[in-house]
Amino acid sequence: MELFRTNSIFSSSTHRFDYIGKPITIGVETYGRVHCAILGSRGLVAQRLLQRLLNHSWLNPVAVVGSPSTVGMNLREQEWYLDEERPELPEMVVKGLVDIENLIEELHELGVQIIFSALPDNVAELVEEKLAFAGFIVISHALLHRLENHVPLVIPDVNPSHLSLLKSQDYAAGKLISCSNCTVVPLALTVEPLHRNFPIESIHITTDQALSGGGRKLLTKGRMGEPISPIIPGEAESVEKELRRILGTNLHGRIIPAEFSVTAKCKRVARDHGHLARVEVKFLEEISAHEIIRVWRQYSSRTQELELPSSPNKPIIFVDGKLDIDVHRWVGSDTKCPSVDPLAAMSVAVGEVEVVGDTLLYTVVADNTIRGAAGYSVLLAELLLVEGILHDSNTILESEQSRLDMSIK
Repeated sequence: MELFRTNSIFSSSTHRFDYIGKPITIGVETYGRVHCAILGSRGLVAQRLLQRLLNHSWLNPVAVVGSPSTVGMNLREQEWYLDEERPELPEMVVKGLVDIENLIEELHELGVQIIFSALPDNVAELVEEKLAFAGFIVISHALLHRLENHVPLVIPDVNPSHLSLLKSQDYAAGKLISCSNCTVVPLALTVEPLHRNFPIESIHITTDQALSGGGRKLLTKGRMGEPISPIIPGEAESVEKELRRILGTNLHGRIIPAEFSVTAKCKRVARDHGHLARVEVKFLEEISAHEIIRVWRQYSSRTQELELPSSPNKPIIFVDGKLDIDVHRWVGSDTKCPSVDPLAAMSVAVGEVEVVGDTLLYTVVADNTIRGAAGYSVLLAELLLVEGILHDSNTILESEQSRLDMSIK
């Protein structure tokens, strides 16, 4: 638990950060842990969320919602599917989705502000917008909203400006935000610095994706030695479209996809965790390996500026030599303890760089259930809190800005 406290900006008595462009000093007593709910109880992403939130200094999971087969079960009775030791779980009964109006009432009674949804598309389609209309901020891992014009598809340390799309949403007091495909996260993180500094003509991607990216049932099947199909239906198309949207331009509330072309070939491999991608980037001018590595090493974003608990100082770690997936998926921290260390597996590792003229080849590795999923959405929630997008009684709101300005003059 101590590691979480150390990296939180709420851990000291005061912290100075740039809020809406103005520095403000705020005492820790201003804050409390914001109540959250998790949709999903046995899935790998849902359990990763629970693992990361239990000891989080800002966020408090007070409700877990599961499938009909788990409703009414004590959380402690459910099987733990992650490799790390199960953390000490609270006495909590899994809630159900069948009576959505009753669930909304219960979540409001618990003071829930943020809902992390790890539901499959067919279920998410039935409930996520209803929960947004009920006043919750819904952070969704489902595919179905990612390319909708009014829903921001945001990686916090890549395109936080796309959150401005929330202003045009019509969910009453609620909001709906999409998280990208888990493979897209390390791709976007490593392409964004290149896109900022050099004109790109095209990108071609080939991936080797772990079993855990297909969920706990596929992971269990693979561990039992059953044959695994390398085909991931729809994956290449998702990677191509989502990457261009995330790296696109926010033009007056409309996202214009990045102009360069993206093609992808995606393959499932018999590995438990960690996604690997081999990326070929063709530029409109000649570049050097030195220039490429320099912009990766210097890359920083809004989340680093704000020192968010789950934001590593260096989101991109350059590795000189061959990448080892089992080792390098954990970059971001010296530990492999995501239940107590918010930085574990929150960076991406990049290496095996080759440059010929105007073409770059490189390999990127990341943990798919942490950096690509649960850790990513928790980082997004942290950003929403600090930027004042989440209007909670325990956070600083835009409406309080003038009062705070007067108090520090």
